[in-house]
Amino acid sequence: MRVSLRNQYSSFLYNLQNTQSRLMELNMQASSQKRINKPSDDPVGTARVLDYRSSLSAINQYRSNIDTATGWLNLADESMLQTSAILTKLKGLAEQGATGTMTASDREATAYEVRQLFSQLVNLGNTRYEGKSIFGGQKFEQNAFEEGLMVYDEDGKSLGLATGAASRSIVVQFIGNEGDTATVGDPAISILCRYSSDGGKTWTSGSVGTDGALDMGGVSLTLPKGKVLDLSPETNTDRATGSWLTVAPTAVYKGDHESQSAVKYTDADLDVLAEPLGGFERDVRVEVAVDPENGANLLITATPLGNGAGDPLVTLIPASSPCIVETPYGTVRLSGANLVGVKFDVKSGSTSVIQMGSALNAEGRGLFDGDVMVRVTGIVPATGTEPEKVTYLHSTDGGTSWSEERDSPYSAAGPVELLVPGGKLVLSARDGVFNLEAGDQFVIHPQTAAHEVEISAGQYVQLNNIGSEVFGGYYEHGTQPAFGDSAGEKNIFVAVGRLVAALENNDQQGCAEALNSLKTSQEHFTTQLASVGARENRLEVADAVLSGLKLNETERMSNIEDVDLATLLTELANQQLSYETVLKSSSMIMKMSLVNYL
Repeated sequence: MRVSLRNQYSSFLYNLQNTQSRLMELNMQASSQKRINKPSDDPVGTARVLDYRSSLSAINQYRSNIDTATGWLNLADESMLQTSAILTKLKGLAEQGATGTMTASDREATAYEVRQLFSQLVNLGNTRYEGKSIFGGQKFEQNAFEEGLMVYDEDGKSLGLATGAASRSIVVQFIGNEGDTATVGDPAISILCRYSSDGGKTWTSGSVGTDGALDMGGVSLTLPKGKVLDLSPETNTDRATGSWLTVAPTAVYKGDHESQSAVKYTDADLDVLAEPLGGFERDVRVEVAVDPENGANLLITATPLGNGAGDPLVTLIPASSPCIVETPYGTVRLSGANLVGVKFDVKSGSTSVIQMGSALNAEGRGLFDGDVMVRVTGIVPATGTEPEKVTYLHSTDGGTSWSEERDSPYSAAGPVELLVPGGKLVLSARDGVFNLEAGDQFVIHPQTAAHEVEISAGQYVQLNNIGSEVFGGYYEHGTQPAFGDSAGEKNIFVAVGRLVAALENNDQQGCAEALNSLKTSQEHFTTQLASVGARENRLEVADAVLSGLKLNETERMSNIEDVDLATLLTELANQQLSYETVLKSSSMIMKMSLVNYL
């Protein structure tokens, strides 16, 4: 067979390029020590490697989240251990104050130490991690607590917060003939009082205004209108006789909370909107009327509901919209064209609902991790044996995706219950009208304070803490402290504030009561401390699991992506020999010519 020079050159070039290409490929693998350097090297293997890399990236992020959460919880643990030590110290001081052997000067000296420990507790409540408050819920940038003044009567019932600053507790006595009474807000009488900030050694005279305002030299408070005060003469020093007030130190919680509340209107125009503010821990009924003495004011009556409910809170506010309505357990922002005659209940435990469409009474019932959107798609008439139904969709991702259409029994008079993730949306008539229509939308909007991080797929851990649930204190809104606990049974800041007042006013019985409250509050605090420790242990276990998973995933990816170095070196040596052989054989053949045989 005749072989032309052109065929020879083509064959030589092909063999040379083929061996050279394979040699360069092996050289690249030796340089990177990777078997797969581009998708064409192994398309199936490349897809698997990318999956492993994605998995390892997620694992690294989870471990980073765990490291952050561990830092938060370790600092919370340390702060709470210091708090526990301070509570133990305070119990010892309270026990000393409750003994009959201590003199007034001894208790006063002890009060200075207790005040310093109280300030240290506030500092611990304001602990920050990397500049972020760890006890403020999701309000990271501001302090969780600030020092304030609480007011309570001779029976220990809270009357809310006073404004101003005082270096010592204040005792107030209402003056008059023994057995007489006076009603706050009665313009026909003048309520006289006296107050002392040195344990009763000296007294300053004062009076209560017709609006309930009482000024005590830089500290002021407002008594609820309609409160009946029992009067007693100045010669009386027994606080079991007559009405007395005590102004004592406490802490006001400025952070987020998770107390849920929704409004149910019983008598209100459809344009009236009530928005609860603060941590409602009890149902409250609010009624709005015109002040009979001044038509420019609104008379607000807020009545706590249920067993053990306190007295109604009656206040006067200017007749404007919007306005802020005070209740014992929080405040309500109220707006509307006509607020006179408005009646509504603030229902604690129910979740508030934002309405877009028909004006109804709407509340969420259940446990909701986040916003749930509900869209009504239609009202299906009854057919044969099938009752009338309402059809709807729901979304838990802000409306990006929606569920399949669902239905629920419908009544033209209401109520209607729509099942959604976490619970249900309950819709009922407002002002006697139930006008649910297709296209109406509702957003179940829970109050959230927990800051959670993902530590594995679908698994979250809370890294912050809600200060009011740990330390107590008072909320910014309302007259009742956290837990509704004016005695300080769970409320550390209330218990310590009462101890300060008892020591400064030489009240042996008050020290004994504060001691009991401190014991109970420390038991509650220990439960909160155990919660932090449990989360720390969970993080340790999760990190150990992720560490093992990372090692396993890395090994699997290496088996696909990396080269066997010993095999690679052998192949590289063989390929280099092949390349040299091709070069040598090609050169020898190219040198052959018929001229050599002439």
